[in-house]
Amino acid sequence: MQNIERAISALRAGRLVMIYDGDDREAEVDFVIRADVVDPATVRWLRENAGGLLCFATTREIGKILGLEFLSEYYKRRGFHSTAPYGDEPAFMGYVNHIKTKTGVRDSDKALTIRELAKVVELALKDPEEAREAFRRQFYLPGHVPVLGGRIGERWGHTELSLILARAAGLPPAVVIIEILGRHTEAMPVDEARELAKSLDIPLITTEDIKALI
Repeated sequence: MQNIERAISALRAGRLVMIYDGDDREAEVDFVIRADVVDPATVRWLRENAGGLLCFATTREIGKILGLEFLSEYYKRRGFHSTAPYGDEPAFMGYVNHIKTKTGVRDSDKALTIRELAKVVELALKDPEEAREAFRRQFYLPGHVPVLGGRIGERWGHTELSLILARAAGLPPAVVIIEILGRHTEAMPVDEARELAKSLDIPLITTEDIKALI
């Protein structure tokens, strides 16, 4: 339990955590951080040291409050296949930019969009109608920050794992996740990721660690 406690403390303090989803799923390690502390330097560091897709994760309930739906449902209605090779439907609910961004793709733009999304999530926990209106006013779609909706209890991807960790830390469901690729054309092997975690003094936890919190 010491490692999971380190991870909870790190996330609460606005530091990075690494989560491995397991050999039988994506077999990937993601960096995770609470969304409200993300600044342009954070985005740049993640871009340079992770290399995967930077995503904002919240719960599906919050996503629906904001007026979003799972894109898998949208595409299934049009006859497209929407199940990933590991058996889950993807968690994507939309791609957004804040209205004050320049192009949306720059590190400063993504940081702004992420922090403002975190504010809307906190508002949704207090006043769903006002949050939906704020989201409609302050963001445009499509954009450059994917919004993921966690199906907690039904799916065990990095989206859900990071949100369970946030809940254990007493934080709102608003986190950023990104796959660690490093120098590889595939995901960074977990043994290498463990060495990276050790060198950076970042706690690395697994699906089994997080399931123990439930």
